[in-house]
Amino acid sequence: MRQRLLTFAVFGIVLIALGEWGLRSGKFTGLDQTWLEFCIGNAGGKLKHPAVTIVRIDDGYEPLRIGGDENLPNDGTLSRLDYATILAFVSKFQPRSVAFLPTPTFDENLTLNKTDIAPLKDAAMKLPKLVVASTVSNDGDQAKETTPLAYPAVKVEGDAAALLSFTRTLRYPDVQILANGTPAPKTVESARDLAAGGVLRVPLVLRRGDQVVPALLLAAVANHAGVALEQITVKLDDGQPRVLVGEALAIPIEADGTLIVPDRAGLGAAMKSTTRDESGAKKDIEHFTSLTIEELAYTGEANDEVAKRILASFQSRFDSLKENLVLIGFDRTADRRLNTGSGETLSETTLLARAAATIQSGRYIHWWPSWARWFAVLAIAVLAAILFRLPRGKFLPAALVAVLVFLAAKVVVFSSTLAWTPPFVVLSLLALLVVVGLIVPGGQAAKKA
Repeated sequence: MRQRLLTFAVFGIVLIALGEWGLRSGKFTGLDQTWLEFCIGNAGGKLKHPAVTIVRIDDGYEPLRIGGDENLPNDGTLSRLDYATILAFVSKFQPRSVAFLPTPTFDENLTLNKTDIAPLKDAAMKLPKLVVASTVSNDGDQAKETTPLAYPAVKVEGDAAALLSFTRTLRYPDVQILANGTPAPKTVESARDLAAGGVLRVPLVLRRGDQVVPALLLAAVANHAGVALEQITVKLDDGQPRVLVGEALAIPIEADGTLIVPDRAGLGAAMKSTTRDESGAKKDIEHFTSLTIEELAYTGEANDEVAKRILASFQSRFDSLKENLVLIGFDRTADRRLNTGSGETLSETTLLARAAATIQSGRYIHWWPSWARWFAVLAIAVLAAILFRLPRGKFLPAALVAVLVFLAAKVVVFSSTLAWTPPFVVLSLLALLVVVGLIVPGGQAAKKA
């Protein structure tokens, strides 16, 4: 037994060190994702599918230039006609709900920004009522606006004093798109700690004086769920701050009205499932996906052979625009400035998309605390000490049962708390336990020797 335990301890320390290194360097991301999806699949229906499609304005998009604007430097600035073109692409798919994330300002002297033809308004009016982003800041009472933007309000139960507040709007939605849009603050410029230490938070509700208004994320999710903003209630009176979106959603929030976006919730990649249509043919459903403007542009080239192949391969993504919450925003290299605890760098658009998907699916997934991870390692060590007393004939069935019970316990913990831990250390230690028990003599065999 002593020889088995010593062997297990030596190699176990190596595996733990390897696991910690892999955790910091992201070497076991594939294993982590597989284990997380296994836990999610066995969560007993506690989690739902999200419904988000990002329309990404990425580095590949070339701003339009006509007339006297052709010789201007291409600094990536988009015109009203650019945004009108993007909205026109999206409107062809008759989306259910759309949130417009950019807060552009336009040079009215440029041909493409002339307001007499109102291209952006015309394009916006072809879509359902949009949620349109603004940027706000809390600069003190002296900075209050004389004519503040008319944000809708939500009901509050409890003391709202701790909520993030703002006094003025820094960047307004363009009046043309606001003609068919509900304004909602996307970013609070004065709140600098929402992306501190790898923990990313986004505002759900904000306070302006005595009024509490929904941030863009909440307004967009409620709009897609078909819940009017006046049916939203912010509960702050019972020690568990949360936002109730009608009877559709209950969203846990921090005391300041922000949502912590889970760092490792399985939303880093596209998410889809397969079903069958009325004819029995397989059909892919995209639950969390993205499209670039360039890919959307191919829908207007149906007579081109290359376009036909692209259309076929992207059909499920195009279909998602009809059912999912559509977020239109920038995702260029320069826009990716938000660092997660797992080492990813996200744009604000991607962060908001993940936050929306988290709310829709209920994936408020978090890691075990450090003490729980080390307690699991200690539990395996104690298990090893008990099993290593057995002879080989009895060891194997007992060890296999113990391993299955241990893994089942981890799944039960996840299904009840939505807490998980990267599996490499636990799985490798359990595998080491079985190998050492089979190879290294112990129990009665060691005594006979």
